[in-house]
Amino acid sequence: MLNMNAIAQATMQEFPYRWAFVQNLFSEKSCLELANSFPQEGFHVSGSIVIRKVFVEAENQTEQQIKELLKLNKCWQDLINDLLTSAYRDALEQLTSLNLMDDFLWIYFFRYDTNMIFNPHTDVPSSRLVHLFYFNQEWDSNWGGCLRILKDDRPESMFQEIPPLVNTSVILVNSDNAWHNVNPIVSDAPQERLVLKVAFSKRE
Repeated sequence: MLNMNAIAQATMQEFPYRWAFVQNLFSEKSCLELANSFPQEGFHVSGSIVIRKVFVEAENQTEQQIKELLKLNKCWQDLINDLLTSAYRDALEQLTSLNLMDDFLWIYFFRYDTNMIFNPHTDVPSSRLVHLFYFNQEWDSNWGGCLRILKDDRPESMFQEIPPLVNTSVILVNSDNAWHNVNPIVSDAPQERLVLKVAFSKRE
């Protein structure tokens, strides 16, 4: 399902840190299926976000995780299985030059609404790379909820703004200066912001 070439052949930006905007990840049919069947259940509130953990990594799947996967729409099962392959890590390595084969892989669903608070931050030191997939079929930037690539730790230092539209994604290589945030979603936004997050972390 996942277009690995779109990842491997994307352009890695070097300013203000290492990141990439990736699109054309899925066929038009797959986009519609994924967006229309984004999970509705199994979420819990963590701080100001609504989150659902899916998997750690293939060899560490528990019986409960396998049951949770089987509850998902078939297209989501296919996507998650693609994310658990060495081909996916190979594509990311080709793009970033990072060796990810020994890293832990974490996969999460997120639903963001008007209660979300997402201040400028870098990811935790153990995180090496994050890949954010978006699944809103439409999104007006005036609603807020856009990922912002920042030049420093100030919200006003925005370098680029990226709305959460389906068939687009962002790869962030973590570093001390990899500042980013999401601007607040307005109270009258007609839908939630839908994100699948894939994170690679050091095996310690």
